[in-house]
Formats: sequence, structure tokens, C-alpha cells
Amino acid sequence: MVNRVKRRVSCLPKATYYKPRKASLCDLEIINLSIGELEAIRLCDLIHVDQNEAADMMGISRKTFWNDLQKARQKVTDALVNGKAIEISGGEYINKGECKVEFLCSGCEYRWELQCNTERPASCPKCGSEIVYQVGGNGRGNNFIENDYCCSKSKGKTAALNVKAGSVKSDKNCYTIDE
Repeated sequence: MVNRVKRRVSCLPKATYYKPRKASLCDLEIINLSIGELEAIRLCDLIHVDQNEAADMMGISRKTFWNDLQKARQKVTDALVNGKAIEISGGEYINKGECKVEFLCSGCEYRWELQCNTERPASCPKCGSEIVYQVGGNGRGNNFIENDYCCSKSKGKTAALNVKAGSVKSDKNCYTIDE
């Protein structure tokens, strides 16, 4: 049995699912992208860190980093080309907690940031409202999405916020927005 090294990641993803538009998640094949694989793509392809430096940042060998990066690119390419959903979760990792998560109060529209490894706020620090959304979303409902589309699940019900055109449908915990 191989002892896997835990990858150090700077930040957890703002969203944990991606899927083709107008397709129900229940009807799609889901590809799992680990948190470590996402971090490899983020470091190398998004912020253009040299692979040796990226491997050091993640606390793994360059060969392991290269393997994680290639697996991640293969999975993302498969999902994009073949119309599959991507779930980002799991893997052996340690959260370095360097990122911040933004929240929005629906009562007073106050925005504030917290470290990503802190607990979700129960209420707005400005007005005390308990209707608080994570900007960008975390894949667990109660999210505010900047591009005018948002579905949130609360207590088994479906609610829509800032939807310009369309309707929200629920089908066995599958949520879609139709235009």
C-alpha cells in the first residue's frame, strides 16, 4: 500500500459542481475532480506558476504534481468534450486557508469576507438578518451567483433569486433553470 502525501491547497473551490446547461444533473455522467487536481490546474494553468514551484507549494514531488495535472486536464477535457458534469471533491489534502469567501446579506445587501476555513455566518454582522448567501456558491445551496442566475435549496424547497428570465424546476433534487 502506497502512503499518499497530502497535497497542500491554498483555497477551496467556490463551486463544487459544473454541468452542461439545460441538462439535469441526474441525467449526466459525473466526473470527480479532486481538490488536489483542481489546485494543480489552478497553479499551472490559471496563475502560471512554474511546475517545480507549484510542486513545492503543494508539498509534493514534481513527478506527482505532473501526474495530478495530467489527470486533471484529462478529466476536464473529457467533461467538456463529452458533455459530462464535474464534481470537485475529495482527495488527500490540507487546506492552507489563504483564501477568503465573500458573503452577501439579502436584507441590507452588506458584503463581507471571511477566511475560507471559518464557519458559515449564521447572520449578517451589520443588520442581523439570517438570510445570508455565499457569493459564487459552494455547491451546498444558499448561494448568490453574480451572473443573474441562482438556485438555492432550503428546507426541501426551491427558491430563485435574481433570475431575469426563466423558471426553476425541481425533479428529485435536480435543479435546472430554463430560459
